[in-house]
Amino acid sequence: MKFAIISNDTDLLRDKIAESIIRRCLQHGHEIASPDDDIKFVLNLTSVKSPQFFRRRSQSIFVFSLVTAENAGEDLHAICYTTLVHTLSNIVLCAVPSNGGIPDASGSSYEIYFTTPESGFYHLPLDPEAVYQQIIPIAGAHFAMKNKLSTDLPRRYWKTSPIVQKIKDYGKELDKLGALPAPFPLKEILSKETIQHIYNLFEMKGLSYGNLSARETIPELGGTTFWMTARGVNKAKLSTVGKDVLLVKGFDFEQGQALLSVPPDYDPKARASVDAVEHELIYRSFPDVGAIVHVHSWMDGVLCTRQNYPCGTRELAEEVLNLFLQTDNPAQTAVGLKNHGLTITGPSLDEIFKRIRGKLLTQVPMFT
Repeated sequence: MKFAIISNDTDLLRDKIAESIIRRCLQHGHEIASPDDDIKFVLNLTSVKSPQFFRRRSQSIFVFSLVTAENAGEDLHAICYTTLVHTLSNIVLCAVPSNGGIPDASGSSYEIYFTTPESGFYHLPLDPEAVYQQIIPIAGAHFAMKNKLSTDLPRRYWKTSPIVQKIKDYGKELDKLGALPAPFPLKEILSKETIQHIYNLFEMKGLSYGNLSARETIPELGGTTFWMTARGVNKAKLSTVGKDVLLVKGFDFEQGQALLSVPPDYDPKARASVDAVEHELIYRSFPDVGAIVHVHSWMDGVLCTRQNYPCGTRELAEEVLNLFLQTDNPAQTAVGLKNHGLTITGPSLDEIFKRIRGKLLTQVPMFT
């Protein structure tokens, strides 16, 4: 796997840590290359005071930004997340002195904090091999979030359906339950040009968390059809078919794209949630699943994924599916996404919300 290294300043501590991570990557057989080469990831050496971003050519290139901080104060999460947004990164790695700089049992006097776009924020003692094991599975992941839209939605569904109305209603309830955390205010820290680059790269119109979907059988469109909330829309204010709610009629796994059926007056910029690949796998594997809810919240006692793969990757979808296969009742349960949230299945949205009311924890636990 080829990777590039970029830097916009000098930081002796950061650069020493970077050297150890780079050395570990080389020992595992990876190769340093030019940013213009066929690279899979970038190690971006930057700072929280003057963050730089790498303008990647495609969403398949992962960016890991390495910075340092003087201490792990209560504002470290905000500082790291702001840096993540500024640097357009998949993960920010922040090295912080631990125990007053006194080495722990492993010999490390620093901790490394990981921050992800899903608001994941976790840490471990600084060890080059441990850092390598955290980032390489992500660098090798494959996004499956493209969309192909066709204007073949039957006329009777152009405006709404009982299932669509349920999705609209329960989008409002997710907001009331506190399960739709406000996304980071991009406009406060990024230029319009940079924001547009992000939206174009990931085919988004905005930034939002959580999604809902529900099965509706439409025989003329195939055996597995389901409605799903669109990418980047406010789930508390869903309104229009072909814009805020979209019908997924299949998935092209080779191309990594959801196949959507839309009305003639659809929004050409509309895209299904990046989790469409995950929902498709679940519906196709478990015929008794009638609805799925994804929230950045938590519930006690759930099975959890081992790796924090990014949303919209085939690897995350497959790992979530494998978790459901390990449960007693895949069609009516919840599984955890590490440092991220929950995917919840049920026979209907009514049943799911009846089951989760009063049980959602809005703070997702973090662990390595």
